[in-house]
Amino acid sequence: MTAWQRSLAAIISAALAWSSFTPSLAGATGTAKAGDWMPPAYLMWRSGGLPGGLTPDLDALRGTEHVVVVAGDTLWLRRSARADGTVVDRAVGRYRIPIEVMATSARDIDAFLPSAWRDTVVAALRRGRGVLGESSASLRRLRVGDRMVFADGRITVGAIVPDEVAAWSEVMVARDTGRPLGVRHDRFALLQISGDPTERQLARRIAPLLGPGYPPRVRRPGHATFRRQGDAVWPPVLMKRGFGEFRAFPDPSRPGYLRMQPSFVRERLATRRVPLLGRFTCHERVFPPLIAAMKELRARGAADAIRNFAGCYNARMVMRRPTNAISHHSWGAAVDINSLTNPYGSPPNQPPVLVNVMLRHGFTWGGHWTVPDGMHFELGDVPGAP
Repeated sequence: MTAWQRSLAAIISAALAWSSFTPSLAGATGTAKAGDWMPPAYLMWRSGGLPGGLTPDLDALRGTEHVVVVAGDTLWLRRSARADGTVVDRAVGRYRIPIEVMATSARDIDAFLPSAWRDTVVAALRRGRGVLGESSASLRRLRVGDRMVFADGRITVGAIVPDEVAAWSEVMVARDTGRPLGVRHDRFALLQISGDPTERQLARRIAPLLGPGYPPRVRRPGHATFRRQGDAVWPPVLMKRGFGEFRAFPDPSRPGYLRMQPSFVRERLATRRVPLLGRFTCHERVFPPLIAAMKELRARGAADAIRNFAGCYNARMVMRRPTNAISHHSWGAAVDINSLTNPYGSPPNQPPVLVNVMLRHGFTWGGHWTVPDGMHFELGDVPGAP
């Protein structure tokens, strides 16, 4: 064997050794195995939701190989119980626990599930059972076979899977199971498309299918923080892990607002005075970094970066629409600064020094979202978040 042949053999041998070693690297750094990997997909969503009946139109797009549309709504948990009837959670008076429930087609979701969980998820959905993410199951203290009871029916737990497999929802069910419970609003779509279009190219193809409203938001495979609507925003299950879970009910006198159980407000929130912003109510975890940020602004001679302040705690749905998700202001985890010059959906107009200081103190900024919300800063230190 010549020297060149020996060098080539060594290169091939090293490449083979590395390829066989890579899966064990994934296992060493976490729990992921080859069968746990999420199949790549484009994510598409729109602020305010998607029109119904969109699946055939998306399926007809040039290059579409697989598509699934996922619905999602907030349901109000009355109680949960073991298979033998032992109560785990129950409502307290009129106050119930908000649960984000997603609904999808068992047939269409199949192509977007990792092979290790595909059969488990599809079987549970086809049996009319619920699929819980691990965070949700831990929070609810539920096991396979336990039941969740809502105003219009119940869900029996059929499987517990990694959070990303359940799209970071609290419960996922089949369309036929979710519809009578009240899960009716389509929120996002996943697409597998040939030809590798850019995000802008795919958004242009999809826009005519959606009708009036905000333009579609598209993320290339692997580019979404969470593979779901509002992909850069903490989902409700992580908000509960980081800031606590509350009981509430929709305010009948103010559509889009909530009436909170007083114990959550008493135990988790506080009212304090913050430099440059004034006195207001927020989650207790928000005050230390927020006060530090405002003190830094003042020390740097940048107090004039604060022009107006629109508050923190506000128990309501996003944009005060009853069918939207629960706003993070309901946890008191977000503040709105300079709202008059930073309306939702408009190009952000914040002083860079303010944004930089808030980011440095652990806040995320809505101006970075796909639909910008330049006034919005929320504490991003959520335990266990990716």
